[in-house]
Amino acid sequence: MIIEIIDVGTPESVKTGKGQYQTLQVSFKNEQGQVQGKKLMSFSNPAVFKDIQGYAKGDRVDVVTVKEGDYWQWKAIAKEGDAPPRVEASKSTGGGGKVIGSNYETAEERARRQVYIIRQSSLSTAVELLGQGKPVSEVINTAKQFEAYVFSKEADGEVD
Repeated sequence: MIIEIIDVGTPESVKTGKGQYQTLQVSFKNEQGQVQGKKLMSFSNPAVFKDIQGYAKGDRVDVVTVKEGDYWQWKAIAKEGDAPPRVEASKSTGGGGKVIGSNYETAEERARRQVYIIRQSSLSTAVELLGQGKPVSEVINTAKQFEAYVFSKEADGEVD
């Protein structure tokens, strides 16, 4: 994202039981012209923390942001027009056939979720059709017939 620097604060030291780190407040205008602030910490990305201190009011910079947990982190920064900022890919020991760093479902997961949705809908419809108080086995058999119909399969029993 391209931002326009309004103010880069002075680094402040914060002491903790394990040591200390520095914080820095940056005021900027985002791409929509809205004024925002970002608190940077020296330990989250030391290179960005150091680089931002070299910018002054009116400078336009390109910031690479990545959402980590609940927070957007600034991962790289470069003056607008310079080479685009680069971010090193994080190393992960993923597995299970999923793309690391993606929240998108795989085709298998989407298909499995669709089956669950159809089964849940079939159970609800069976309860609605048969009414309360029917034996669970009767409701489940009716729901299975609805599910088989949705998937265009032969039902185990006759459909009335």
